[in-house]
Amino acid sequence: MNMTSYERITNSIMLDFEEYIEEEGLNVAQVSAKILEEDWRRVNVSLFTKTLYFVSIAIESLKYKEIADFIYSKLDSYLENIKFEEHIDKNDIEKLYTQICKKLIDNKDEYKIRNTSDSTKAGVDYILRLKVD
Repeated sequence: MNMTSYERITNSIMLDFEEYIEEEGLNVAQVSAKILEEDWRRVNVSLFTKTLYFVSIAIESLKYKEIADFIYSKLDSYLENIKFEEHIDKNDIEKLYTQICKKLIDNKDEYKIRNTSDSTKAGVDYILRLKVD
């Protein structure tokens, strides 16, 4: 990856979850929306970065035993991506799919889906449609 490395994005998301939940008292859905809003330029750089953000947010969410409905509802469409942009490092793609395989999220008994307002969902949809200069 050119602009931002795989490790930098995943580490940033992990640290954001810790900071916003433990220090600011936000819930998982609030943290997820805040990360997407603050990092919208990085999120929308490519299909790979968007997929990486959604997968990483989902995995961090599951550590707290819940996931935002707007992440959960879009996750399948991002996980179906088999082809990414040509310039994406093959090792980063392998890491992404390894990360997915390590965290199977099909067992709904281990977490709950946190419902969010329509305005939150609309805000996330808007952020995901923004174009990077």
